[in-house]
Amino acid sequence: MQLGRKIRDLRLRRGLTVQKLADASDLSKGFISQVENDRTSPSLATLCDLAAALQTSVAYLVVEEDQVPHLVRCNERPQLKVGGGTSRVEVLSAQPKRNLEMLMVELPPGMSAGEERHSHHGEECMVVLEGRVRLTCGDQVLILEAGDSCHYDGRVPHVIENCGSLPARALISITPAAFEPLIRSGETASAAIEPQPVA
Repeated sequence: MQLGRKIRDLRLRRGLTVQKLADASDLSKGFISQVENDRTSPSLATLCDLAAALQTSVAYLVVEEDQVPHLVRCNERPQLKVGGGTSRVEVLSAQPKRNLEMLMVELPPGMSAGEERHSHHGEECMVVLEGRVRLTCGDQVLILEAGDSCHYDGRVPHVIENCGSLPARALISITPAAFEPLIRSGETASAAIEPQPVA
C-alpha cells in the first residue's frame, strides 16, 4: 500500500475528516490532501506529526505491508490470563499487529470483561460460540446466545458479561487493532479487562 493510501485508510478508520486530521497534526488541509494523493512526500518530522494524530507509529506508515499469510497455531496463541487465571483472552491474529485484530475471550459464569465500560476507535464484531453473553453498548443491552453475533461501534462505551450459568466463549474482531499492545508489553491487563462479578 502506498503511503498516501495508508494515511487516508487509517484516517477514515479513525473517523477523521481531512480537516480534523489537519487540526490534530498542525498541518494544512491542502497539504494532507496532497500527501493522501501521493502528490508530495512528507518529511520525517511531518510523518511524526501525522502518526501521532492518527495514533499509530511512523514505522506502520512507512513499512511495506506484509503480504505473506500469518499462521497462528492453536497452542502458540499469545494469551493473557485475567481474573486470577479464571478467564483468558487469546490473540488469534498476526503479531505484530495489522489493521484487524481477532480475539478469543473466555469468561466463567457471572464475570464481565472489564470493571467498567470502555471505548476505543474503530469497530468490533462479536460472535458467541458458547454460553450466554450480555453486551451493554451505550444505552442498548443485548443478550446473545451461542451462534448470535453483533457488530458495533467501538467508540460507544461497552462491556461484555457472561450472564449465563455456564462458561462463555466469544470470538471478537476489532479494527483497527486495539488490544495487541497489552500482549506485546506483557501486561496483565488487570485494569482494562479484569473480569468482575456481574451485579
